[in-house]
Amino acid sequence: MSNQRAWSLLAVDGERQYGGNTGYQDDPSQVYRYDSFVANHQQVSENDVVVIRSSSEVLGIARIANIKVGKGDKERQRCPTCNVTDLKRRTTMSQPWVCRNRHEFDDPKKETVQVDTYAAEYGATFHPAPKELTPERLADAVIRPNDQMSIKEIDLGRIDKWLLPDPDCFKLVVAFSNAMSIDDVVAAKDEALPQSIIEARRRVLREVLLRRGQRQFRNRLIGRYGAACQISRCNFPGLVEAAHIRPYSQTNENGAHNGLLLRSDLHTLFDLDLLAIHPVQFTVKLHPALVDAGYQAYEGKSLFLNETTGPDPEALSERWERFAAIVAA
Repeated sequence: MSNQRAWSLLAVDGERQYGGNTGYQDDPSQVYRYDSFVANHQQVSENDVVVIRSSSEVLGIARIANIKVGKGDKERQRCPTCNVTDLKRRTTMSQPWVCRNRHEFDDPKKETVQVDTYAAEYGATFHPAPKELTPERLADAVIRPNDQMSIKEIDLGRIDKWLLPDPDCFKLVVAFSNAMSIDDVVAAKDEALPQSIIEARRRVLREVLLRRGQRQFRNRLIGRYGAACQISRCNFPGLVEAAHIRPYSQTNENGAHNGLLLRSDLHTLFDLDLLAIHPVQFTVKLHPALVDAGYQAYEGKSLFLNETTGPDPEALSERWERFAAIVAA
């Protein structure tokens, strides 16, 4: 379940503040209904987490089990002067309606249009929201605030501290966190300690992303050598990392000739110059301390080259000299 997202959904418990669209009656504990005129209607997907709110409180949190799509008619209300649908009803003015262009009127112009309809069903996943999760705190989690949107994307990591004390909400947040993948995060400098389990998960994924190497660089190496460690032949994707021979920070070199595919622990040993590759024979040489630490099987092992010319011998030679200096020290 990669690319899972979280949303704040406004359930109608009266007239909408913005009256251009008449809403649907929702059972907020079971289903959320919306249509193709609603912003973000194409972005919401099954398995996404939703926090359901009314105009005055946060009602609950759920996961979308399925979305039913159909057709229907919907009444639209427009300004009789400029025809916009961005309308607001006021209760204390002689002319109760006003549009975004400041035209005032007694009643909007009405029309019926055909729309695609959506019913996002939660199954049995709905749980009431803890009282600590207020509308104001939920609003602070909105990624792109817009007062008129009934479906708003949120960063669940900004509110999970108010959800975690509740056992049912805890399970839902943990499932969301566990479903996050490398594709859901971007590399970022994040010095502060994470304050939520979702932020902690993002930090771990960022660190793994950095260890794996830049995606294009890693893909070049996989295309050249196959998707397995060139020493251990481990082919578990989460453990195979792209290692630079000459450090990228010094050379900006991401060509396949400047890289090796190594299991994560062997990558670390290579970076520490406790493991080296002979620049001519392409065989593995270990620091003596590693032979007694369970790595003896790799001493003298030939680097897998996949019938290619292998990595740059000159770059390997530089690393070999550094390794030799450490061993001799």
